[in-house]
Amino acid sequence: MAHLPDTHRVPVIRADFSDDALWDQLRKDISKDTGTGFRANVEFVEDPRLAGLDVPALVRAFPPAYPHAYNHPVVFVVDAVTVSSPDHPVLVIGLNRRDAAEPFRVVPEELHSIETNLSISNVDFRDFARAAHRSDGVYRR
Repeated sequence: MAHLPDTHRVPVIRADFSDDALWDQLRKDISKDTGTGFRANVEFVEDPRLAGLDVPALVRAFPPAYPHAYNHPVVFVVDAVTVSSPDHPVLVIGLNRRDAAEPFRVVPEELHSIETNLSISNVDFRDFARAAHRSDGVYRR
């Protein structure tokens, strides 16, 4: 089990270190205002211990334990798939025991929607996961 950082905001964890320029760009893309006054309330964290892990290993690293062991119901991970894919979909792992669902991916410009809605319990993780899995496993809205 990986150590989920104790952050005030939802963590976006860097688990691939092959492209520093892309990491910087993703941080800008995820943090920018949507034009409607919304932005993701996230904190960027680098964790070299996660480098090279595939999706099943990343999911196992963060077993569902919210709200008892984690401050947030979700964690976002920038992994090798994020870095190598043209639209850079970020891995979304649900941490809530009662809302367990398969992980999915989100394009950076829609990450704010997931973070905001899960943080205020407006939408369940499963709803986002179902929406993503109807197409290619990537939430695009």
